[in-house]
Amino acid sequence: MEKVLKRDDWNEYRIRCQGPHIQLWINGFQTVDYTEPDDKIERRGIIGLQIHAGRPSEARYKDITIQEL
Repeated sequence: MEKVLKRDDWNEYRIRCQGPHIQLWINGFQTVDYTEPDDKIERRGIIGLQIHAGRPSEARYKDITIQEL
């Protein structure tokens, strides 16, 4: 992953959710290809941006686009 991430620069993060199928890419490199098996988990709701717990961190976001499939 270190070769994919641009430290101290902007990274492109692409998220594609189509029904239960979720795919994630960082700078064109696919990191997740997951299908949620639990039909009870909502497929609609609020979109939130976050970072995971760990050492003190900072996240900045720009040029966010949401496209309906």
